Amino acid sequence: MKKKLAQIALSIVGLAVIPSAYAQTFQVKVENLGPQPLSPLIGIAHNAGFDIFTSGSSASLGIKRIAEGGNTAALESIIAGAGSDIGGWGKVAGGPIAPGETRIFSFTTDASHPFFSFAAMLGKTNDGWIGIGQGDEALNLFSGSTAIGGSYLALGSDAWDAGTEYNSQNAADLGFLGGSGNPVDTEGGLIRHHAGIISGRGDSEAQLPAWTQNQELARVTVAPVPEPATMATLGLGLFGLLKRKRKQN
Repeated sequence: MKKKLAQIALSIVGLAVIPSAYAQTFQVKVENLGPQPLSPLIGIAHNAGFDIFTSGSSASLGIKRIAEGGNTAALESIIAGAGSDIGGWGKVAGGPIAPGETRIFSFTTDASHPFFSFAAMLGKTNDGWIGIGQGDEALNLFSGSTAIGGSYLALGSDAWDAGTEYNSQNAADLGFLGGSGNPVDTEGGLIRHHAGIISGRGDSEAQLPAWTQNQELARVTVAPVPEPATMATLGLGLFGLLKRKRKQN
C-alpha cells in the first residue's frame, strides 16, 4: 500500500500545473518523427512584440541561415537585439537530430513572455524548415499566470520554404553534400509552405528523403518543470498521507 501511495503521489507531481508569478523553467522535448534530419532546434519565449517570421514575407537573415544550413547564430543575434521582448531561449545541443531521435533542452521565461516560437532546418533540402512564430500561432505556455506548457505536431503540410534559394536539389547547392551555392529563388522569394521534394529535379534528388503532406515530421513538447516549493509541498503532503496510514495500521 505504501508503494502504491508513493506511485500516486509521483503521478500527481508529474501532472501538477504550476502557478507562476515569477520566472518558470520549461523543458522542451524535440522528437524527429519524419524522414528528414533536423538541424539543432532553437526555441524562443517572447511577448507579442516579437515574431521570428511571417508567411508571405521575406525571411530574416536568422531564418535564412537556419533554413539553408541549420546555423542559429544570426537568429541568436536578432534575439539579443530584441531586448525586453524576449523572456528566454534555448536550443538543442550537438549536431543534427536524426530521424527517430529525441533531444531535450531547457529555458526560463515568465507570464509576461508567454509565447514560444521555434525553427529547425529540414536538413536535406535547399531551404526547407519547420517552425512556428507569433504570426503562425506560437504556443502560449501560460494561462494567466499559471504555467501550462504546450505541444506542436508538425506535419508535411506545415513544412516551410524560406524563399531564399531555388530548390535546385543539386549537390552544389546542398550543404549536407558539401555544396555552397545559393541559387536565386525563382518562385516568389517569400516564405511559403514547402512543396516537398520534387521528383526528377536535380542531380541529388535520390538522396533527399521525401515526405507527404500528411506525414508527421516532428513533435515539440514544452512542459513546465516543477518548482522546488511545489515539490516540497507535494512531498510534505505525501509524508502526511503515509504517516496517517501507518497510524491506521
